Amino acid sequence: MKLKYELIDESGLDIEDLEVERDLQLAAVDAIRRARRFGTFYVIEQGDEVKQVPPDKTGPYEQDLLAEAKRLNVRIAELRGPAQNLELNDKPAGQK
Repeated sequence: MKLKYELIDESGLDIEDLEVERDLQLAAVDAIRRARRFGTFYVIEQGDEVKQVPPDKTGPYEQDLLAEAKRLNVRIAELRGPAQNLELNDKPAGQK
């Protein structure tokens, strides 16, 4: 599946940009699943042509979108850095 747009370099994107991109991927997956559930075509644009994909043929598109969303999740996690386990120190200094 060739996208109408492609990210050239993600290094200039911040976490919010990547989250928006991931959410767009997941919204497309939701649209595919709705089309399948209601038995309607999923409409895409490939190149200069618009295609109607039958509900039973949307699997490869869904898998590509889910893989891209997973990749974006990994990139977002990398940018956020390691999870910090911060704890509140309830005891005054000097007490154990």
